Amino acid sequence: MNADGADVLLVDDNSNDVAIALDGFRRHAMEHRVKVLGDGAAVVDYLLGAPEEGRPVPQPRVILMDLNMPRLDGRGVLRLLRADERTRHIPIVIVTSSTHDADRRECYSLGADDFVVKDFDPAQPGEFAVDAVRRWLDPITDSMSDSSRHGQEGTQWHSRRR
Repeated sequence: MNADGADVLLVDDNSNDVAIALDGFRRHAMEHRVKVLGDGAAVVDYLLGAPEEGRPVPQPRVILMDLNMPRLDGRGVLRLLRADERTRHIPIVIVTSSTHDADRRECYSLGADDFVVKDFDPAQPGEFAVDAVRRWLDPITDSMSDSSRHGQEGTQWHSRRR
């Protein structure tokens, strides 16, 4: 169990994007506890920093992380978290506005589990975040079959492992 109770670590420096994702979680009455951090350096401090005496290291069940952030970007965080045995098992979903194939390939090579392009559909704001959380934490409610989502080019989901 996670030390602070958060199932989802949502990391984004854009407060509007955070608000959209959180609104999507509320609209779907998702019961997962979410902790929000504003940049990559905060993630490293939170997960890998010296724990207080007697406090276990936080272990979110999934990390949804923006790619381009100040202080330390998503690439740097991926390198650090995948290099540490305490965090290398945590699924990391890059959630970004980047549609560049080179970014997607680089994230997978650094250890990302999924790469999701933020889709700001005004009719369903925050669905990109809701879908990502459901995909990793609620497999029963996921309407896509495993065979339809693993590694297909040209689809929203590009899963490295599951």
